Amino acid sequence: MKIKFKFTLIITLTIVLLGISLNISVRKILKDNMESTVTSSLKEIMKSTRESVKYTLSVRNYLYKDKALSQESKYLIEYISINYDSNLQICDIDGNVLASNLEKANPEFAENIPDIKSGKTIVDIKYNNNNLIGMLSYPIIINESYIGIINLTKDYTYLYSDYMKATSILTLIEISLIIFIFAISYRLTNKIVSPIEKLTSASKKLSEGNYDINIDINAKKNDEISILSREFINMKSKIQEQILDIEKEKEKVEKLALSRKIFFDTVTHELKTPLTSIIGYSEMILENVVDDEEFKYRAIDRIHSESERLNTLVLEIIKISKGLSSIKDTYEDIDISEIINQTISDLSIKAEKYNLKINSNILKEIVRFKANKIKEVLINVLDNAIKYSSKDSIITISSYTSDDKYTIEITNFVEKPIPEDVYNHIFEPFTKSNSSNDEYSTGLGLYLCNEIIKDHNGSISIVNGNEIKVKLTLPLENNSNLS
Repeated sequence: MKIKFKFTLIITLTIVLLGISLNISVRKILKDNMESTVTSSLKEIMKSTRESVKYTLSVRNYLYKDKALSQESKYLIEYISINYDSNLQICDIDGNVLASNLEKANPEFAENIPDIKSGKTIVDIKYNNNNLIGMLSYPIIINESYIGIINLTKDYTYLYSDYMKATSILTLIEISLIIFIFAISYRLTNKIVSPIEKLTSASKKLSEGNYDINIDINAKKNDEISILSREFINMKSKIQEQILDIEKEKEKVEKLALSRKIFFDTVTHELKTPLTSIIGYSEMILENVVDDEEFKYRAIDRIHSESERLNTLVLEIIKISKGLSSIKDTYEDIDISEIINQTISDLSIKAEKYNLKINSNILKEIVRFKANKIKEVLINVLDNAIKYSSKDSIITISSYTSDDKYTIEITNFVEKPIPEDVYNHIFEPFTKSNSSNDEYSTGLGLYLCNEIIKDHNGSISIVNGNEIKVKLTLPLENNSNLS
Protein backbone atom coordinates (compact mmCIF):
# COMPACT_ATOMS: atom_id res chain seq x y z
CA MET A 1 0.00 0.00 0.00
CA LYS A 2 1.42 3.38 -1.02
CA ILE A 3 2.25 5.86 1.71
CA LYS A 4 0.09 8.57 0.09
CA PHE A 5 -2.94 6.27 0.22
CA LYS A 6 -2.14 5.34 3.83
CA PHE A 7 -1.90 8.97 4.94
CA THR A 8 -5.06 9.92 3.06
CA LEU A 9 -6.96 6.94 4.47
CA ILE A 10 -5.85 7.64 8.05
CA ILE A 11 -6.69 11.34 7.79
CA THR A 12 -10.06 10.60 6.17
CA LEU A 13 -11.03 8.01 8.79
CA THR A 14 -9.93 10.33 11.59
CA ILE A 15 -11.92 13.26 10.20
CA VAL A 16 -15.01 11.10 9.59
CA LEU A 17 -14.88 9.57 13.08
CA LEU A 18 -14.41 12.98 14.66
CA GLY A 19 -17.28 14.34 12.56
CA ILE A 20 -19.58 11.49 13.53
CA SER A 21 -18.65 11.84 17.22
CA LEU A 22 -19.21 15.60 17.10
CA ASN A 23 -22.51 15.17 15.28
CA ILE A 24 -23.77 12.62 17.80
CA SER A 25 -22.67 14.77 20.74
CA VAL A 26 -24.28 17.95 19.39
CA ARG A 27 -27.47 16.08 18.46
CA LYS A 28 -27.69 14.71 22.01
CA ILE A 29 -27.15 18.15 23.53
CA LEU A 30 -29.80 19.71 21.28
CA LYS A 31 -32.21 16.86 21.99
CA ASP A 32 -31.65 17.11 25.75
CA ASN A 33 -32.24 20.87 25.59
CA MET A 34 -35.41 20.33 23.54
CA GLU A 35 -36.78 17.71 25.94
CA SER A 36 -35.82 19.86 28.91
CA THR A 37 -37.77 22.74 27.34
CA VAL A 38 -40.80 20.48 26.82
CA THR A 39 -40.63 19.18 30.40
CA SER A 40 -40.35 22.70 31.82
CA SER A 41 -43.26 23.85 29.66
CA LEU A 42 -45.50 20.98 30.83
CA LYS A 43 -44.63 21.64 34.46
CA GLU A 44 -45.52 25.32 34.01
CA ILE A 45 -48.83 24.26 32.44
CA MET A 46 -49.44 21.94 35.40
CA LYS A 47 -48.90 24.75 37.91
CA SER A 48 -51.18 27.15 36.02
CA THR A 49 -53.98 24.68 35.29
CA ARG A 50 -53.93 23.31 38.84
CA GLU A 51 -54.57 26.82 40.15
CA SER A 52 -57.29 27.41 37.54
CA VAL A 53 -59.09 24.17 38.47
CA LYS A 54 -58.80 24.93 42.16
CA TYR A 55 -60.15 28.46 41.63
CA THR A 56 -63.05 27.31 39.45
CA LEU A 57 -64.19 24.64 41.88
CA SER A 58 -63.86 27.02 44.85
CA VAL A 59 -65.93 29.76 43.19
CA ARG A 60 -68.83 27.40 42.45
CA ASN A 61 -69.01 26.45 46.14
CA TYR A 62 -70.16 22.88 45.61
CA LEU A 63 -70.75 20.75 48.68
CA TYR A 64 -68.96 17.83 47.13
CA LYS A 65 -65.90 18.76 45.16
CA ASP A 66 -65.89 15.54 43.16
CA LYS A 67 -69.37 16.33 41.89
CA ALA A 68 -68.25 19.87 41.18
CA LEU A 69 -65.41 18.46 39.07
CA SER A 70 -67.90 16.41 37.11
CA GLN A 71 -70.06 19.47 36.55
CA GLU A 72 -67.23 21.80 35.59
CA SER A 73 -65.11 19.32 33.59
CA LYS A 74 -66.29 20.46 30.17
CA TYR A 75 -65.68 24.09 31.04
CA LEU A 76 -62.23 23.30 32.35
CA ILE A 77 -61.34 21.35 29.22
CA GLU A 78 -62.44 24.22 27.00
CA TYR A 79 -60.62 26.79 29.12
CA ILE A 80 -57.34 24.85 29.34
CA SER A 81 -57.39 23.83 25.68
CA ILE A 82 -57.81 27.40 24.49
CA ASN A 83 -55.32 28.99 26.89
CA TYR A 84 -52.60 26.37 26.69
CA ASP A 85 -53.08 25.13 23.11
CA SER A 86 -53.48 21.55 24.25
CA ASN A 87 -55.85 18.59 24.36
CA LEU A 88 -56.82 16.88 27.60
CA GLN A 89 -59.18 14.66 29.48
CA ILE A 90 -60.45 14.99 33.02
CA CYS A 91 -61.06 11.79 34.97
CA ASP A 92 -62.29 11.02 38.47
CA ILE A 93 -59.87 9.51 40.95
CA ASP A 94 -60.60 6.02 39.66
CA GLY A 95 -59.76 6.96 36.09
CA ASN A 96 -63.26 7.27 34.75
CA VAL A 97 -63.35 9.91 32.00
CA LEU A 98 -65.55 12.86 32.92
CA ALA A 99 -64.79 14.96 29.84
CA SER A 100 -62.26 14.84 26.99
CA ASN A 101 -61.31 16.48 23.72
CA LEU A 102 -58.61 13.92 22.86
CA GLU A 103 -58.95 12.43 19.38
CA LYS A 104 -58.55 8.94 20.84
CA ALA A 105 -58.00 7.38 24.21
CA ASN A 106 -54.38 6.93 25.23
CA PRO A 107 -53.80 3.65 27.10
CA GLU A 108 -50.71 5.07 28.79
CA PHE A 109 -52.90 7.43 30.80
CA ALA A 110 -54.80 4.45 32.25
CA GLU A 111 -51.48 2.80 33.15
CA ASN A 112 -50.45 5.90 35.08
CA ILE A 113 -53.56 5.90 37.40
CA PRO A 114 -51.95 4.01 40.30
CA ASP A 115 -48.99 6.39 40.36
CA ILE A 116 -51.28 9.42 40.07
CA LYS A 117 -53.46 8.21 42.95
CA SER A 118 -50.32 8.07 45.09
CA GLY A 119 -49.71 11.76 44.38
CA LYS A 120 -47.13 11.53 41.59
CA THR A 121 -46.94 13.80 38.57
CA ILE A 122 -45.94 12.10 35.34
CA VAL A 123 -44.33 13.95 32.41
CA ASP A 124 -43.59 11.99 29.23
CA ILE A 125 -42.42 12.81 25.69
CA LYS A 126 -43.43 10.81 22.62
CA TYR A 127 -41.94 10.92 19.08
CA ASN A 128 -44.33 9.89 16.33
CA ASN A 129 -43.75 10.38 12.57
CA ASN A 130 -41.60 13.50 12.95
CA ASN A 131 -44.03 14.80 15.56
CA LEU A 132 -43.20 15.55 19.19
CA ILE A 133 -46.01 15.21 21.75
CA GLY A 134 -45.65 16.19 25.41
CA MET A 135 -47.80 14.17 27.86
CA LEU A 136 -48.72 15.33 31.36
CA SER A 137 -50.68 13.48 34.07
CA TYR A 138 -51.21 14.88 37.56
CA PRO A 139 -53.83 14.60 40.37
CA ILE A 140 -56.40 17.29 41.20
CA ILE A 141 -56.06 18.01 44.92
CA ILE A 142 -58.65 20.06 46.83
CA ASN A 143 -58.24 20.50 50.57
CA GLU A 144 -55.61 17.76 50.58
CA SER A 145 -58.06 15.33 48.96
CA TYR A 146 -57.52 13.61 45.58
CA ILE A 147 -60.71 14.19 43.61
CA GLY A 148 -59.61 13.60 40.01
CA ILE A 149 -56.94 13.37 37.33
CA ILE A 150 -55.97 15.60 34.42
CA ASN A 151 -54.31 13.92 31.43
CA LEU A 152 -52.97 16.53 29.01
CA THR A 153 -51.20 16.34 25.64
CA LYS A 154 -49.50 19.25 23.89
CA ASP A 155 -47.97 19.31 20.40
CA TYR A 156 -44.32 20.43 20.44
CA THR A 157 -43.64 19.52 16.82
CA TYR A 158 -42.41 23.05 16.15
CA LEU A 159 -39.58 22.45 18.63
CA TYR A 160 -38.83 19.12 16.97
CA SER A 161 -38.79 20.79 13.53
CA ASP A 162 -36.34 23.39 14.81
CA TYR A 163 -34.25 20.57 16.24
CA MET A 164 -34.27 18.68 12.90
CA LYS A 165 -33.35 21.84 10.99
CA ALA A 166 -30.50 22.55 13.39
CA THR A 167 -29.15 18.99 13.11
CA SER A 168 -29.46 19.06 9.30
CA ILE A 169 -27.55 22.34 9.13
CA LEU A 170 -25.01 20.94 11.57
CA THR A 171 -24.57 17.79 9.46
CA LEU A 172 -24.19 19.86 6.30
CA ILE A 173 -21.60 22.08 7.97
CA GLU A 174 -19.72 19.03 9.26
CA ILE A 175 -19.75 17.37 5.83
CA SER A 176 -18.48 20.61 4.27
CA LEU A 177 -15.77 20.84 6.93
CA ILE A 178 -14.81 17.20 6.39
CA ILE A 179 -14.52 17.76 2.63
CA PHE A 180 -12.55 20.97 3.17
CA ILE A 181 -10.22 19.42 5.74
CA PHE A 182 -9.82 16.32 3.53
CA ALA A 183 -8.88 18.50 0.54
CA ILE A 184 -6.38 20.47 2.60
CA SER A 185 -4.99 17.28 4.15
CA TYR A 186 -4.72 15.58 0.76
CA ARG A 187 -2.91 18.56 -0.67
CA LEU A 188 -0.51 18.69 2.27
CA THR A 189 0.00 14.92 2.12
CA ASN A 190 0.63 15.10 -1.61
CA LYS A 191 3.10 17.92 -1.04
CA ILE A 192 4.96 15.74 1.45
CA VAL A 193 4.67 12.40 -0.36
CA SER A 194 5.21 13.59 -3.95
CA PRO A 195 8.93 14.38 -3.40
CA ILE A 196 9.32 10.98 -1.72
CA GLU A 197 7.72 9.29 -4.74
CA LYS A 198 10.05 11.21 -7.05
CA LEU A 199 13.03 10.16 -4.96
CA THR A 200 11.82 6.54 -5.00
CA SER A 201 11.46 6.60 -8.80
CA ALA A 202 14.89 8.23 -9.15
CA SER A 203 16.43 5.61 -6.83
CA LYS A 204 14.95 2.82 -8.94
CA LYS A 205 16.36 4.34 -12.14
CA LEU A 206 19.70 4.83 -10.41
CA SER A 207 19.77 1.16 -9.37
CA GLU A 208 19.17 0.22 -13.04
CA GLY A 209 22.23 2.22 -14.07
CA ASN A 210 20.40 5.27 -15.41
CA TYR A 211 22.26 8.32 -14.12
CA ASP A 212 20.66 10.82 -16.51
CA ILE A 213 17.83 11.66 -14.11
CA ASN A 214 16.45 14.97 -12.90
CA ILE A 215 14.48 15.40 -9.69
CA ASP A 216 11.87 18.16 -9.91
CA ILE A 217 12.06 19.08 -6.23
CA ASN A 218 12.70 22.49 -4.71
CA ALA A 219 15.97 21.64 -3.01
CA LYS A 220 16.56 25.24 -1.86
CA LYS A 221 14.28 24.89 1.14
CA ASN A 222 15.55 23.71 4.51
CA ASP A 223 12.88 21.14 5.34
CA GLU A 224 13.74 17.45 5.70
CA ILE A 225 12.55 16.50 2.20
CA SER A 226 14.63 19.21 0.54
CA ILE A 227 17.71 18.20 2.54
CA LEU A 228 17.14 14.56 1.54
CA SER A 229 16.79 15.62 -2.12
CA ARG A 230 20.05 17.56 -2.04
CA GLU A 231 21.88 14.63 -0.45
CA PHE A 232 20.41 12.25 -3.04
CA ILE A 233 21.57 14.47 -5.90
CA ASN A 234 25.06 14.65 -4.36
CA MET A 235 25.09 10.88 -3.90
CA LYS A 236 24.00 10.35 -7.53
CA SER A 237 26.78 12.62 -8.79
CA LYS A 238 29.42 10.84 -6.69
CA ILE A 239 28.21 7.40 -7.79
CA GLN A 240 28.21 8.54 -11.42
CA GLU A 241 31.77 9.85 -11.07
CA GLN A 242 32.90 6.61 -9.42
CA ILE A 243 31.21 4.50 -12.10
CA LEU A 244 32.89 6.56 -14.83
CA ASP A 245 36.25 6.10 -13.10
CA ILE A 246 35.63 2.36 -12.80
CA GLU A 247 34.62 2.13 -16.47
CA LYS A 248 37.74 4.05 -17.51
CA GLU A 249 39.93 1.73 -15.43
CA LYS A 250 38.09 -1.29 -16.83
CA GLU A 251 38.62 -0.01 -20.37
CA LYS A 252 42.32 0.47 -19.63
CA VAL A 253 42.60 -3.08 -18.27
CA GLU A 254 40.72 -4.51 -21.27
CA LYS A 255 42.93 -2.56 -23.69
CA LEU A 256 46.02 -3.77 -21.86
CA ALA A 257 44.80 -7.37 -21.92
CA LEU A 258 43.94 -7.08 -25.63
CA SER A 259 47.31 -5.51 -26.38
CA ARG A 260 49.09 -8.33 -24.56
CA LYS A 261 47.04 -10.93 -26.39
CA ILE A 262 47.67 -9.35 -29.79
CA PHE A 263 51.35 -8.98 -28.91
CA PHE A 264 51.81 -12.65 -27.97
CA ASP A 265 49.70 -13.87 -30.89
CA THR A 266 51.78 -11.78 -33.26
CA VAL A 267 55.02 -12.95 -31.66
CA THR A 268 53.94 -16.58 -31.97
CA HIS A 269 53.38 -16.27 -35.70
CA GLU A 270 56.39 -14.03 -36.25
CA LEU A 271 58.57 -16.74 -34.68
CA LYS A 272 56.77 -19.58 -36.44
CA THR A 273 57.89 -18.47 -39.91
CA PRO A 274 61.69 -18.73 -39.46
CA LEU A 275 61.39 -21.70 -37.10
CA THR A 276 59.44 -23.67 -39.69
CA SER A 277 62.20 -23.14 -42.26
CA ILE A 278 64.98 -23.93 -39.77
CA ILE A 279 63.30 -27.13 -38.57
CA GLY A 280 62.53 -28.27 -42.14
CA TYR A 281 66.05 -27.80 -43.48
CA SER A 282 67.74 -29.15 -40.35
CA GLU A 283 65.63 -32.33 -40.46
CA MET A 284 66.54 -32.76 -44.13
CA ILE A 285 70.27 -32.52 -43.33
CA LEU A 286 70.04 -34.78 -40.27
CA GLU A 287 68.13 -37.48 -42.13
CA ASN A 288 70.34 -37.21 -45.26
CA VAL A 289 67.29 -36.88 -47.44
CA VAL A 290 69.38 -35.28 -50.21
CA ASP A 291 73.01 -36.08 -50.99
CA ASP A 292 73.46 -33.04 -53.21
CA GLU A 293 76.19 -30.89 -51.59
CA GLU A 294 74.92 -27.77 -53.31
CA PHE A 295 71.46 -28.34 -51.83
CA LYS A 296 72.98 -28.91 -48.37
CA TYR A 297 74.91 -25.64 -48.72
CA ARG A 298 71.74 -23.85 -49.76
CA ALA A 299 69.89 -25.44 -46.80
CA ILE A 300 72.59 -24.36 -44.36
CA ASP A 301 72.50 -20.86 -45.85
CA ARG A 302 68.71 -20.73 -45.34
CA ILE A 303 69.08 -21.99 -41.77
CA HIS A 304 71.64 -19.25 -41.16
CA SER A 305 69.51 -16.50 -42.74
CA GLU A 306 66.38 -17.61 -40.88
CA SER A 307 68.39 -17.80 -37.64
CA GLU A 308 69.53 -14.22 -38.23
CA ARG A 309 65.91 -13.23 -38.82
CA LEU A 310 64.86 -15.09 -35.67
CA ASN A 311 67.57 -13.29 -33.70
CA THR A 312 66.31 -9.95 -35.04
CA LEU A 313 62.76 -10.83 -33.99
CA VAL A 314 63.87 -11.79 -30.48
CA LEU A 315 65.76 -8.50 -30.11
CA GLU A 316 62.66 -6.62 -31.32
CA ILE A 317 60.51 -8.51 -28.80
CA ILE A 318 62.89 -7.54 -26.00
CA LYS A 319 62.71 -3.90 -27.12
CA ILE A 320 58.92 -4.02 -27.24
CA SER A 321 58.76 -5.50 -23.75
CA LYS A 322 60.81 -2.49 -22.59
CA GLY A 323 58.62 -0.10 -24.59
CA LEU A 324 61.49 0.88 -26.89
CA SER A 325 60.22 -0.33 -30.23
CA SER A 326 57.52 -2.26 -32.04
CA ILE A 327 57.53 -4.84 -34.81
CA LYS A 328 56.55 -3.07 -37.98
CA ASP A 329 56.61 -4.40 -41.51
CA THR A 330 56.48 -2.16 -44.56
CA TYR A 331 54.73 -2.65 -47.89
CA GLU A 332 57.00 -3.45 -50.84
CA ASP A 333 56.47 -4.11 -54.54
CA ILE A 334 57.80 -7.67 -54.91
CA ASP A 335 57.38 -10.60 -57.26
CA ILE A 336 55.02 -12.63 -55.12
CA SER A 337 55.95 -15.89 -56.89
CA GLU A 338 59.34 -15.79 -55.12
CA ILE A 339 57.68 -15.79 -51.69
CA ILE A 340 55.28 -18.58 -52.70
CA ASN A 341 58.04 -20.78 -54.17
CA GLN A 342 60.26 -20.15 -51.15
CA THR A 343 57.45 -21.21 -48.81
CA ILE A 344 56.84 -24.37 -50.87
CA SER A 345 60.56 -25.14 -50.72
CA ASP A 346 60.66 -24.58 -46.95
CA LEU A 347 57.75 -26.95 -46.28
CA SER A 348 58.44 -29.59 -48.91
CA ILE A 349 60.62 -31.54 -46.49
CA LYS A 350 57.78 -31.74 -43.97
CA ALA A 351 55.41 -32.83 -46.75
CA GLU A 352 57.75 -35.65 -47.74
CA LYS A 353 57.74 -36.89 -44.13
CA TYR A 354 53.97 -37.42 -44.47
CA ASN A 355 54.38 -39.02 -47.94
CA LEU A 356 52.73 -36.00 -49.49
CA LYS A 357 53.60 -34.35 -52.78
CA ILE A 358 53.30 -30.65 -53.52
CA ASN A 359 52.50 -29.64 -57.11
CA SER A 360 52.70 -25.98 -57.99
CA ASN A 361 51.85 -23.71 -60.89
CA ILE A 362 52.78 -20.19 -59.79
CA LEU A 363 52.29 -17.08 -61.90
CA LYS A 364 54.92 -14.35 -61.64
CA GLU A 365 53.42 -10.98 -60.71
CA ILE A 366 54.58 -7.82 -58.98
CA VAL A 367 52.31 -7.23 -55.99
CA ARG A 368 52.52 -4.64 -53.22
CA PHE A 369 52.49 -6.45 -49.85
CA LYS A 370 54.29 -7.05 -46.56
CA ALA A 371 56.59 -9.93 -47.37
CA ASN A 372 56.89 -11.36 -43.86
CA LYS A 373 53.14 -11.14 -43.22
CA ILE A 374 52.12 -12.82 -46.48
CA LYS A 375 54.75 -15.48 -45.91
CA GLU A 376 53.20 -16.13 -42.47
CA VAL A 377 49.83 -16.64 -44.17
CA LEU A 378 51.29 -19.00 -46.79
CA ILE A 379 53.20 -21.02 -44.18
CA ASN A 380 50.11 -21.29 -41.98
CA VAL A 381 47.78 -22.38 -44.81
CA LEU A 382 50.29 -24.79 -46.40
CA ASP A 383 51.26 -26.19 -42.99
CA ASN A 384 47.56 -26.87 -42.28
CA ALA A 385 47.24 -28.60 -45.67
CA ILE A 386 50.22 -30.86 -44.83
CA LYS A 387 48.94 -31.52 -41.31
CA TYR A 388 45.39 -32.55 -42.29
CA SER A 389 45.87 -34.14 -45.77
CA SER A 390 45.20 -37.81 -46.39
CA LYS A 391 48.32 -40.00 -46.69
CA ASP A 392 49.93 -40.31 -50.12
CA SER A 393 47.80 -37.46 -51.46
CA ILE A 394 48.77 -34.43 -53.52
CA ILE A 395 48.68 -30.80 -52.42
CA THR A 396 48.19 -28.38 -55.29
CA ILE A 397 49.25 -24.73 -55.22
CA SER A 398 48.36 -22.49 -58.12
CA SER A 399 48.00 -18.78 -58.78
CA TYR A 400 46.40 -16.59 -61.40
CA THR A 401 45.19 -13.04 -62.04
CA SER A 402 41.60 -12.02 -62.65
CA ASP A 403 39.66 -8.74 -62.33
CA ASP A 404 42.79 -6.87 -61.16
CA LYS A 405 43.33 -9.40 -58.38
CA TYR A 406 46.06 -11.93 -57.73
CA THR A 407 44.61 -15.21 -56.43
CA ILE A 408 46.45 -18.10 -54.77
CA GLU A 409 44.64 -21.46 -54.42
CA ILE A 410 45.88 -24.22 -52.14
CA THR A 411 43.99 -27.52 -52.53
CA ASN A 412 44.39 -30.70 -50.50
CA PHE A 413 42.39 -33.89 -49.89
CA VAL A 414 41.22 -34.98 -46.44
CA GLU A 415 39.56 -38.10 -45.04
CA LYS A 416 36.82 -36.09 -43.30
CA PRO A 417 35.56 -32.58 -44.05
CA ILE A 418 35.97 -29.83 -41.47
CA PRO A 419 33.26 -30.22 -38.75
CA GLU A 420 30.37 -27.79 -39.28
CA ASP A 421 30.73 -26.18 -35.84
CA VAL A 422 34.39 -25.45 -36.61
CA TYR A 423 33.83 -24.44 -40.26
CA ASN A 424 31.11 -21.92 -39.34
CA HIS A 425 33.56 -20.08 -37.06
CA ILE A 426 36.80 -20.91 -38.90
CA PHE A 427 38.08 -17.31 -38.99
CA GLU A 428 37.19 -16.52 -35.37
CA PRO A 429 39.90 -16.60 -32.67
CA PHE A 430 40.47 -19.78 -30.65
CA THR A 431 38.52 -21.94 -33.13
CA LYS A 432 39.89 -25.48 -33.36
CA SER A 433 38.63 -29.05 -33.52
CA ASN A 434 39.12 -31.74 -30.89
CA SER A 435 41.34 -33.90 -33.12
CA SER A 436 44.82 -34.97 -32.07
CA ASN A 437 46.30 -32.74 -34.79
CA ASP A 438 45.00 -29.68 -32.90
CA GLU A 439 46.37 -30.72 -29.51
CA TYR A 440 49.04 -28.01 -29.50
CA SER A 441 47.13 -25.49 -31.61
CA THR A 442 46.10 -22.10 -30.20
CA GLY A 443 43.20 -21.76 -32.64
CA LEU A 444 44.53 -18.37 -33.77
CA GLY A 445 46.25 -19.25 -37.08
CA LEU A 446 43.44 -18.67 -39.57
CA TYR A 447 42.12 -15.76 -37.52
CA LEU A 448 45.48 -13.97 -37.85
CA CYS A 449 45.71 -14.96 -41.53
CA ASN A 450 42.33 -13.36 -42.12
CA GLU A 451 43.41 -10.20 -40.28
CA ILE A 452 46.62 -9.98 -42.35
CA ILE A 453 44.78 -10.46 -45.66
CA LYS A 454 42.15 -7.86 -44.68
CA ASP A 455 44.98 -5.46 -43.82
CA HIS A 456 46.09 -5.90 -47.47
CA ASN A 457 42.54 -5.14 -48.71
CA GLY A 458 42.28 -8.75 -49.83
CA SER A 459 40.12 -11.73 -48.93
CA ILE A 460 40.46 -15.33 -47.78
CA SER A 461 37.90 -18.10 -48.19
CA ILE A 462 37.72 -21.85 -47.61
CA VAL A 463 35.64 -24.40 -49.53
CA ASN A 464 34.82 -27.37 -47.28
CA GLY A 465 34.51 -31.04 -48.24
CA ASN A 466 36.81 -33.98 -48.85
CA GLU A 467 38.66 -31.56 -51.10
CA ILE A 468 39.63 -28.47 -49.10
CA LYS A 469 40.34 -25.38 -51.16
CA VAL A 470 41.78 -22.23 -49.59
CA LYS A 471 41.64 -19.13 -51.79
CA LEU A 472 43.80 -16.05 -51.04
CA THR A 473 43.11 -12.89 -53.04
CA LEU A 474 45.24 -9.71 -53.11
CA PRO A 475 44.51 -6.53 -55.12
CA LEU A 476 46.75 -5.58 -58.04
CA GLU A 477 45.48 -2.02 -58.61
CA ASN A 478 45.31 0.87 -56.14
CA ASN A 479 48.14 -0.78 -54.24
CA SER A 480 49.58 2.69 -53.73
CA ASN A 481 47.00 3.08 -50.96
CA LEU A 482 48.95 0.49 -48.99
CA SER A 483 51.92 1.91 -47.16
